[in-house]
Amino acid sequence: MITWAERAKVAISQTGQNGPAKTDETAVSRLLAVSSVPAVAVSAMSETLSSVLAVPSPTILEKHDSSIAVTEDPDRWCWPHSSAMNGAEIDTFAARLHKFTDKGLARNDGEVLTDRLVLRDRDQDDRRVCLECKHFAGHGAGSWRCGNWQGAGIAIRPRDTQLPADLVLQLQRCDGFATATPNSTTKTPF
Repeated sequence: MITWAERAKVAISQTGQNGPAKTDETAVSRLLAVSSVPAVAVSAMSETLSSVLAVPSPTILEKHDSSIAVTEDPDRWCWPHSSAMNGAEIDTFAARLHKFTDKGLARNDGEVLTDRLVLRDRDQDDRRVCLECKHFAGHGAGSWRCGNWQGAGIAIRPRDTQLPADLVLQLQRCDGFATATPNSTTKTPF
């Protein structure tokens, strides 16, 4: 089964070659319609189209105005230029979602959490969730445990290391947190 993130990545890679889909404003106030407009129509009607439209593909620009340079980068309209996820963020999103669902988190909850983590990464926030830690163990809300409970300071006895779901999903700073590569000084996506 293909996820929406994988479909988005494929769509971005396909539209990156010919430019993004064109949009047009309708006459109804506060209602925008997204429709596919042929590239020929864009160059022919450029003075009548709104500023909401995306830049035409490079082949159209070469025919009409060679002074405008457009790169073939499919992430050119993504973060940090807009709120859309770029390719690296989509890859990280998919990997995190896979890891979180493998640890027993429901798919919808995993997507919400992973989306929050994308925003966290953009803000360069240093807080983490337990699901990202290498010491996190368990495969469902009832079996989640901390393998570094002494360093994290969450329990005083090994039998009390079970973690509540609210704590596992909470962004926090934990003294016991460790990434998959303990000597790494850079942030790892999971």
